[in-house]
Amino acid sequence: MREINHELLGRFHFEEEQCVWRQVRKITIFNKGFEATIDFLEYDEEFEQVVEFEEDTKGYFQEEQVEALMKFQEKKHEIITKLEYAIFDYYQNNCEAFDGPRIKNKNEIGSFLTDMGIFIADREEAGLRKIGITFECSWDPGHGLGILLKNEEIAAVGTIDDAIV
Repeated sequence: MREINHELLGRFHFEEEQCVWRQVRKITIFNKGFEATIDFLEYDEEFEQVVEFEEDTKGYFQEEQVEALMKFQEKKHEIITKLEYAIFDYYQNNCEAFDGPRIKNKNEIGSFLTDMGIFIADREEAGLRKIGITFECSWDPGHGLGILLKNEEIAAVGTIDDAIV
């Protein structure tokens, strides 16, 4: 297994099955601690394609990717507060469609979430920092929960597919 120690972001290992550089960090949301997997896609600028095999990796992250995670860490408390309200609003506006539990207040949601993931995509356009945050959730086990952040602002709340664009 290939590992790197990024000068600003710390240690990562390459997960060839998912074609990502992965790091695990503890993140608390809804008063629940998650071991969140943070996944970076490595993009080979020379060949204009995502790196898919461990032997081809160089441990190179694009500037927007590095900035995305650094800004997330810098503004984590503010972002998490916004996420909690956005997730609760999403649930309240869609709960009739869900087969799962009926959640009446924001503080209950954490007990229905598992498997937190944070996905740092390759650059879509210069200056755009995108992070997809995903959870497995008991109210929609087939689709999960996904939040897309663009430049640290919530751009979408929906299923996992909405977060990984």
